[in-house]
Amino acid sequence: MPDPKLKFDKEELTITLTGLTGGWAIGRLGELSLLDSAQVQFPSMWSNYKQTVAMRIIAPQWQLSARLGLEQTLEAGVDFTDFRGNGQSLALDNALKVHLLERPTAQIDLRLGIKLDGSFDGSAFDGSGQIGIGLRGRF
Repeated sequence: MPDPKLKFDKEELTITLTGLTGGWAIGRLGELSLLDSAQVQFPSMWSNYKQTVAMRIIAPQWQLSARLGLEQTLEAGVDFTDFRGNGQSLALDNALKVHLLERPTAQIDLRLGIKLDGSFDGSAFDGSGQIGIGLRGRF
């Protein structure tokens, strides 16, 4: 029996990774298997099949485009707090952006807000997806 067709009508889900430790660099987050490493919040009315299909769509796209998405997030600006509790915002030049992406961290928290719009016919997804990234790193 073929897989049933699915429709994603601008439906949203959230993927949260909290407290990743062990010296991971922010730029390596695309190497993570999201289902193994993160908590996924699916819409409550989704079936197990729809959840599985959504992750089949998202996981490879995350691995392919994570670095670019993280770079763009950092390019939008960084808010930071030093060890004394003093906060500041700054725009990053390319050298600082690369440094932050490659530097080992003490802890990373990541929140992905994903919106899918399209259809899945059993073998391929035809549509679009949007991703919003919330990122916090402690060095």
